Amino acid sequence: MDVGQYLDIFLDETKEHLQTLNTQLLALEQDSENEDTINEIFRAAHTVKGMAGTMGYKRMQNLTHDMENVFSEVRNGSIKVNASMIDVLFQCLDALEDYLANIQESADEGTNDNEPLIKALNDILNSKGGEAAAPEAKAEAPAEAPAEAATEEAAAGNDKWKSITLTPEEAKNLEEQKAQGRNIFGITVSVQENCLLKAARAFLVFKAIEENGEVITSTPSSQEIEDEKFELDFSVIISSDVALEKVIEDIKNVSEIADAVGGPYEAVVASEDDDAPAETPKEEKTAVATTTTEVAKKAEPAKQAPAKAPEKKAADKKPQVNRTVRVDIEKLDVLMNLVSEL
Repeated sequence: MDVGQYLDIFLDETKEHLQTLNTQLLALEQDSENEDTINEIFRAAHTVKGMAGTMGYKRMQNLTHDMENVFSEVRNGSIKVNASMIDVLFQCLDALEDYLANIQESADEGTNDNEPLIKALNDILNSKGGEAAAPEAKAEAPAEAPAEAATEEAAAGNDKWKSITLTPEEAKNLEEQKAQGRNIFGITVSVQENCLLKAARAFLVFKAIEENGEVITSTPSSQEIEDEKFELDFSVIISSDVALEKVIEDIKNVSEIADAVGGPYEAVVASEDDDAPAETPKEEKTAVATTTTEVAKKAEPAKQAPAKAPEKKAADKKPQVNRTVRVDIEKLDVLMNLVSEL
């Protein structure tokens, strides 16, 4: 999946949404209680976040995600808009415009994570509620243990990467990677049950992996994954110079990824004889050969010319081409919604 063809559309649409953010932030400065203004800012941040995530621009996605979270609380009435918050939001807008300028120039957003702005937005979120937030956290505490247990249980059964078998060529590539001092990991990635565009999420996972290393093989194959011929998970064997935790973290940052579990991989190579048919015993071969010879002798009197006629007819017949494409109606709805946002 190549999203490069959508770059021009992304640039044009993002410029419009950033202009909307600028206009609405100026309006919010004048009237901090205006619900229409607050909703417009929330929608603009949400749309830019979604587009950036689809294009693989994680830093822009993370910043707009935190902006969206702040305005979600503003919409709920949990946070009140003040001058300090507006100053932070204008700084975020400047950072987004810098990302966009970098993308327009080189198709890359750059390396600035804008951590001070991320921290400022999180401070705004954490400051809401004050003492009233403590009882809620305390009330939820008993439910944490079962949740953690469920996560551990899911992780324990989510290690399908361990059963991946390499071809001799893949094993040779793996050994070359090891010789270069690279780590070899196996990872199983699970998407959320309600994910409708699994292939798009898988593409972003592969993109995240390739930023940290190289995919040696996958199950199902990369083509099957691209064609969305998998259920809710797929597994990969990768080589990387970074720690497994960093790779897992980047994978989990992709939207609609439910979980990612992995560990060091010990190569299991498929034997070349595994797929070879079993050898027929010598006596059986002789019997088969004798029978075949007798059948051939009986068939000799028959003329071969008439038998060739149907073959020619079959060869002249044009292959039937299926010109229909089946599309899941739910996926079509999602695509229509995305287009309407653009």
